[in-house]
Amino acid sequence: MLIASNTGNEILGFSLLFISASLFAAWAVIDRRWTFLLLQAFYAGSAIIGLIRWA
Repeated sequence: MLIASNTGNEILGFSLLFISASLFAAWAVIDRRWTFLLLQAFYAGSAIIGLIRWA
């Protein structure tokens, strides 16, 4: 919601997305859920692109 709200909170939104994706990716590795890990890699990549774009 922070990213889509267009209120100047894009950096915060993408940072939270990256943190969330990283934590879920760690859980996916621990629980050996490889497809879920790939999904989190996509989200983390999107967050990194967003951070670069809005920085």
